[in-house]
Amino acid sequence: MYNAPFGIGIRGYGQATGTRRFTNEELMQAFDIRIKPSFIENSVGSKTRHFIADDVSTSDLAAQAATQALQSAGLNVNQLDRLIVATSTADYLSPSTACVVQHKLGGRGFPAYDIGAACSGFIYAVDQAIRCIATGDENVLVIGVDVRSRTLDMQNKRTAFLYGDGAGAVVISRNRKSQRGFLASVLYADGAGHDAVYVPSVGYPRAGESLPPLLTMPNGKRVSENAGIGIPGLCAQLLEQTDYQQSDIDFYLLHQPNLYLLRAVCDEMQIPDEKTVINFPQYGNTVAASVPIALSEAAAQEKLRPGDLVLMCAVGGGFTGGAHLLHWCAPEDFLA
Repeated sequence: MYNAPFGIGIRGYGQATGTRRFTNEELMQAFDIRIKPSFIENSVGSKTRHFIADDVSTSDLAAQAATQALQSAGLNVNQLDRLIVATSTADYLSPSTACVVQHKLGGRGFPAYDIGAACSGFIYAVDQAIRCIATGDENVLVIGVDVRSRTLDMQNKRTAFLYGDGAGAVVISRNRKSQRGFLASVLYADGAGHDAVYVPSVGYPRAGESLPPLLTMPNGKRVSENAGIGIPGLCAQLLEQTDYQQSDIDFYLLHQPNLYLLRAVCDEMQIPDEKTVINFPQYGNTVAASVPIALSEAAAQEKLRPGDLVLMCAVGGGFTGGAHLLHWCAPEDFLA
């Protein structure tokens, strides 16, 4: 897939978060959670998170981020060849949220579908977008979006404060001026972790019991350990496919599971603050939106410069994980 006679790169980007912003204190009061606000900041490092309003849907948030990404790319919706939405909090069990987003953007005709890989969903969707462009597509819109607030058990003291709602989007296109763009990718899954963190749905075995569709995390340590091992391991596996070393990386875009876990990973990998974005204290864990929101923020703040070597990585429920290595593109790379 990387031997195509053209580059495949990120042409545009955008992000959106829920409009209901909660500090730790406000969250405790609003949902009558019996935890000291200081415990939340000291245990996972979150200060605020954003939830969508009652009349807003996953597809609404996705469409906001997508609109920004299309504007950033200088494209309209009907110049897309494909739309992929990575989410574990779809509007409906059927049809796909991607079809709803396509309609809200004013598009039609091109394929639109969802991918489910929890916090790794965006990485999985990007991999598929790259493959589609390598085999004929020109422009693919990829959205990572989750509204985990709709599945939270606010009386569960392990998870009630951990998540936020967000969406991040990128347009991935053929690079017609240079070979800059994606260089290597790696995806991973180990289904033995399927019950580490989950939300039951219609196919879940119930044995006569009616289970609410709420997030369940029986053992938070198990999830954290997987992330702590998985991110460095996937990054190393990715670099083994290339002639690059970790010292060559200019910027890291990493999943944000919690602040202290992320800082521990950065310390282990010797990633300095100026080479990454850490926004968990502001947004919480936004699941599939985590990496594209970090990407959008870094690009908007001009922390990503044309030619920079960028590494994206995420791990998530399933267990799943993946990473991409790319050279950041310039806008003119995509002009005919």
